[in-house]
Amino acid sequence: MSALSSVRDKASNSIKRAGSAIGIRSSESSLDNGISDEMSEFCPKLTYQQRIYGFGTCFVVGYLITFLSFSFFVRLLEGNPLPFVFLYSAGNIISLLSSMFLCGPSRQFKNMFDEKRKVTTIVYLSALFTSIVICFINFAKGPKLTLLVLLLIVQFFASIWYSLSYIPFARRAVMKCFTNTMNDG
Repeated sequence: MSALSSVRDKASNSIKRAGSAIGIRSSESSLDNGISDEMSEFCPKLTYQQRIYGFGTCFVVGYLITFLSFSFFVRLLEGNPLPFVFLYSAGNIISLLSSMFLCGPSRQFKNMFDEKRKVTTIVYLSALFTSIVICFINFAKGPKLTLLVLLLIVQFFASIWYSLSYIPFARRAVMKCFTNTMNDG
C-alpha cells in the first residue's frame, strides 16, 4: 500500500508542478479542490484531467483548422481571401483560447497582457482582426492581397513569439540563434 501511496504522491506533485508552470495555482488540499476560483467559474465540474483534455483538444483542433486553411490559399491568390483568412484566423483564435481550460478566462487575459507579452499580444491580435476586416473592404486586388499576406505573416510570427514567451528562456535562445546567424552570414 505504501508503494501505491508513494506513486500517487509523486504523480500528484508532478501534476501540481506542471500546473504551476502553466499558471495554475493550487492549494495544499487535494487536486480536485486545488483548482482556482476562476477555473471553477469557467468550467465548474471539470476535473484537472478533463481540463487537460479540453486544452489539448482545442489546441490541436485550432491548429488543424489553421493548417487546413492552406487548402484555400489559391483562392486567396485569385482574389477571394475570405475562406483562407477566416479559417486561418479562426484556428489561431481557437488555439489561443484553449489555455482558458487551464487557467480560466480572467487569468488568461492577465497573462496575455502582462509586461513581457503585452506588445506581442497587441501585434498578434491587431494583425488577426485587421486581416479579417481587410477581407470585407473592397479595394484593388493587388494591394489587398499584399496587405493580407503581410498581415498573415505578422500574425504567424507574433503567434510564435507569443508562444515562446511561455517557455523559460525560449525567446532569449531564439534571439541568440538569430543574432549568431546574422553575424556569421
